Amino acid sequence: MTIFAKSPLLKTLLLTAGLTVGMAASAADQLHNTKWTTYNDKNQPDSVLQFVENNGVLSAKIVEVLDPRAVDKKVCDTCKGKFHNKPLKGATVLWNMKVDPNDPNKYTGGSGIEPETGMTFSGKAELNGDTLKLRGYKGVALLGKTRILKRR
Repeated sequence: MTIFAKSPLLKTLLLTAGLTVGMAASAADQLHNTKWTTYNDKNQPDSVLQFVENNGVLSAKIVEVLDPRAVDKKVCDTCKGKFHNKPLKGATVLWNMKVDPNDPNKYTGGSGIEPETGMTFSGKAELNGDTLKLRGYKGVALLGKTRILKRR
């Protein structure tokens, strides 16, 4: 047995570190494999997103198109770069979102694309029960747009 295993301080530090990592992972897990309805500016259902967590990083893809104007639209023709002419259903529209280490109900550092306009953005989110506030912005969060998603 080493001296480190006998140290109460080291045991406490290791336990604390383990709990912190466990809390961050479980915070991301609260969105893992959940489905959310998105709404357009007229508060009409737009699509259904499914969140997936992988190593503490969240992403979301479109699993159902609800907007009647886009039901027959198979690809994102307004999107740019690697998203151009890719299928809407199955498209990853949010990626690299991570749990805020100071608040397990907040998510930061994400990026995304709005298929309707093809605009890419930085993103952050806040979970409050069955509501997820997703804020997309270019540069400064204050100048962005918030979408309210409802859990399905």
